Amino acid sequence: QKADLSTLPTRAYLDQTVVPILLQGMSQLARDRPAKPIEHLALYLQQNKEKYGE
Repeated sequence: QKADLSTLPTRAYLDQTVVPILLQGMSQLARDRPAKPIEHLALYLQQNKEKYGE
């Protein structure tokens, strides 16, 4: 059972919400090295957000 996100300390909130998908997206960036990394990461986040609970 997850804690109420609004009561978590900042680090815990980020660890539970965005860090997992960001780590995967950054790993893909390091592997693929696209010419437009920010656009690539944004697209990755949009395409994979359901896997991470959004």
